[in-house]
Amino acid sequence: MKPPKTWPKVIQRGHSVAKIYRTPSNGCDQFTLVYYLGKKRIRKTFADYAKAFTEGETIATKLSEGELNVLELKGEDQFAYVRAVQILKPTGIPLEMAAMRFAEMFQILGADNCVEAARFYKKHHPSNLPKKTVPEVVEELIAAKEADHLSDYYLRDLRGRLGRFCEKFDGPISLVTNSDIEQFLRDLKVTDTSPDGKTRQRPMSPKTRNHFRGAIGTLVYFAEARGYMPKGIVDIEAVAVAKQRGGDIEIFRPEEMARVMAFAADKARELIPFLAIGAFAGLRHAEIQRLDWSEVRLDDGLIEVKAENAKTASRRLVPITDNLRKWLLPYHKPNGPVCSYSNMSNQLVWLSNSVNEAWQKETPPGRFEWKFNALRHSFISYRVADIQNVAQVALEAGNSPRMVFSNYRELVRPADAKKWFAIEPVTDAKVTPMPKTAKPVAVAAA
Repeated sequence: MKPPKTWPKVIQRGHSVAKIYRTPSNGCDQFTLVYYLGKKRIRKTFADYAKAFTEGETIATKLSEGELNVLELKGEDQFAYVRAVQILKPTGIPLEMAAMRFAEMFQILGADNCVEAARFYKKHHPSNLPKKTVPEVVEELIAAKEADHLSDYYLRDLRGRLGRFCEKFDGPISLVTNSDIEQFLRDLKVTDTSPDGKTRQRPMSPKTRNHFRGAIGTLVYFAEARGYMPKGIVDIEAVAVAKQRGGDIEIFRPEEMARVMAFAADKARELIPFLAIGAFAGLRHAEIQRLDWSEVRLDDGLIEVKAENAKTASRRLVPITDNLRKWLLPYHKPNGPVCSYSNMSNQLVWLSNSVNEAWQKETPPGRFEWKFNALRHSFISYRVADIQNVAQVALEAGNSPRMVFSNYRELVRPADAKKWFAIEPVTDAKVTPMPKTAKPVAVAAA
């Protein structure tokens, strides 16, 4: 290292200063390092400038970080330094480091906002939160809902959705953020399995994704109420809602539904009760999946949708049409679930693809695709056209008359409604409980 051209060489760290002087002796180069410890002047002599400079940097740094006990300051500077060191002593942070951090906060927040920002952070990130993991809080939530005597279906649904959330987040619930939840919802996938065993993944429907969002919101509110996470850190209302399909109501044509029922009767008879009740009684998919055969009263000609199984939490009675009775009679039993599947998505995808493949092989070929909520939409549309009584159909479907009147009143003609409710199973014999060898087919009235 070359010596400087001007002397003395000043080394400064904050308020701490060390100086190097050139002091030749007996014709040889010599360098003297000078600094103060309190009021005492310290001198060290070196024959090599580089060694003097390195020692000077070390001394200046130690002085600035308070590693040396005293520092030569005068007047107000000395008082300010001593007071600052005393204030910082409980924190263990050196004065220079504290000054550097404050300068950074000052640049980000401004002079008047630093303390206010710290108070805000403390309020929303308390250090005394219970250390609860997401799975632990989910179990507490389920137990609380069970104690409130909520329905088994709701509890199973809540446990299933939050169980998937636990697989992704098994750490402290206080660390979950809005962005974590949004990413989880966007990554949700459904796995479809075809009868030949092949699987494929597809994005989860917007409606189902929003159901997951609602379940997570329930978990967040519960955790806040129990004091497991600060209020407001996760704003579930700010989590993006998936846009659900809108636009025109889609329904099946009578000839389409006849093909669906005929294929199911031949290839997938276990789907018949679900399809028939959806198409000819208009129950929602979830209502059918909660339905018990004891609630399908063929002798009375009514299906009872109990309050705990209905979307609107209101009990209603739905009439069993003549063709629906014929479809259900071979499968009816005293009790037990009407639908054996907890999730019909895979079955409906397979059924739709199979009907489409079979139809395309005909001459002329046809095309079929499943339409969103079309079983229920079709029933309401054809029922309104058939009986011309919006209020009665609204009561049967569990909808408001205004909704039925505005969305379904003019979708189909009465003649098409007659064809719809004439779709029946056809066997060689009179309709009786179906023997194992019988394969009914569906026909639509001409």
